[in-house]
Amino acid sequence: MPLRMLSGRPRHLQVLFLSLTVLTVGVATAVMRPSGVPAKLETAAALSGGDVFNDVPPATSPLAADPPTTAPAPPVAADPSAPPATPDRAAEAAAPPATTPPAPPVAATPPAPPAAAPAPKPIVPLGKGMWLYQLSMAEGGDAVKVVNKAKAAGLTHLYLRLGSSKGGFYDQPELDKLLPVAHAAGLKVVGWDFVYLDDPAADAARAKEEISYATPTGHRIDAFSADIETSSEGVTLTAERAAAYGAKIRELVGPSYPLIATVPRPSPKRPFPFAEATASFDAIAPMVYWQNRDPVADVAGAIAALAPLGKPVLPIGQAYNGGPEGGPDRDPPKEQLVAFMNTAMSKGAVAVSFWVWNHATAEQWSAIDEATTWELPTGRPANGAAAIYLQRVLGLLGQPVAQDGVLGPATKAAIAAVQQRLGLPATGKLDAATTRSITGPRL
Repeated sequence: MPLRMLSGRPRHLQVLFLSLTVLTVGVATAVMRPSGVPAKLETAAALSGGDVFNDVPPATSPLAADPPTTAPAPPVAADPSAPPATPDRAAEAAAPPATTPPAPPVAATPPAPPAAAPAPKPIVPLGKGMWLYQLSMAEGGDAVKVVNKAKAAGLTHLYLRLGSSKGGFYDQPELDKLLPVAHAAGLKVVGWDFVYLDDPAADAARAKEEISYATPTGHRIDAFSADIETSSEGVTLTAERAAAYGAKIRELVGPSYPLIATVPRPSPKRPFPFAEATASFDAIAPMVYWQNRDPVADVAGAIAALAPLGKPVLPIGQAYNGGPEGGPDRDPPKEQLVAFMNTAMSKGAVAVSFWVWNHATAEQWSAIDEATTWELPTGRPANGAAAIYLQRVLGLLGQPVAQDGVLGPATKAAIAAVQQRLGLPATGKLDAATTRSITGPRL
């Protein structure tokens, strides 16, 4: 106020002096107020909806639909030593809220659906198996005799030829005879088909037909094996054709059906598109027919060559006279089959099988029968090689444990986890029901 307005009005000057005195006392009172007495500034700030003494909104604000990732911090107690707010600050806090209209609410993004759990890998054939060209060529075509002999030798699976590119799917009558008997005894039956790959899509469609076929009593094969060979056998083999064939089968049967690629033994003298031919399959069965070579070197080399593909290897050994194929004109002796199986076990294979039933000698059957380390130790104590094989199988079933040959707590916990997956009581003990669910038919 200009001083000239006060001239000649001493009373006004007194009033002005008195007003200044009252204002000074008010400020002094605010300064001397104890810290525990709430101030009008705190109340105004609280009513404005913001944090105490915070009139600047945070840079970001979580959506109401998104819960915070951490618990909110508790309110901070006022610091008694902090200076009080100035009157200007109090005036700002007590000012009416801004009239700017609030921003429209942001639509909450719906939460993403939970990721689907990966489907368990198919259980491929495990243990010991034998190949049949036709049931009619084994034990006089008597399915009961075939199954009884297989069980006596500790086999878990049989391979049966069902068709080929040239012959089509023709073996339904033998499936009708073999499948019910094999399944009743706990044996898997793997259907196999010889492909020429002139028409990969047609070959895949035939495989789907063979996989889908049901006997009059409702039995189906438990796995499928494609016999993919070379131009020496008349096959129109290219990496593209082999890959297209496998991919089409997988598309037709889905991710959970067990598929095995039967392929030649890897050899630098015989190029073969192993990666492409096996890409859509769950396991690889190399034909390790050693003829006049060393079975130990052949099977060890095959497993090592195929290991980078990251799939279980199921080597096929020689149980026939190789003379007609240019090999030694004799049946491989027992010790060669034993060496083949022992080496396959030591190199990490999960199954072995032999070609072929109708040519295997009594001596060769004896070698297969005595290879008990390929049989899961059901209901009996186990250590050493048998325990190591069990631990290897547990790893294949998604429960990796150290392959130390000791059935300790970790191995028992892995057994219990597999039992739970299979819908069995989780006892941690390898009983007959668990073994049958792992190695038996896919019912």
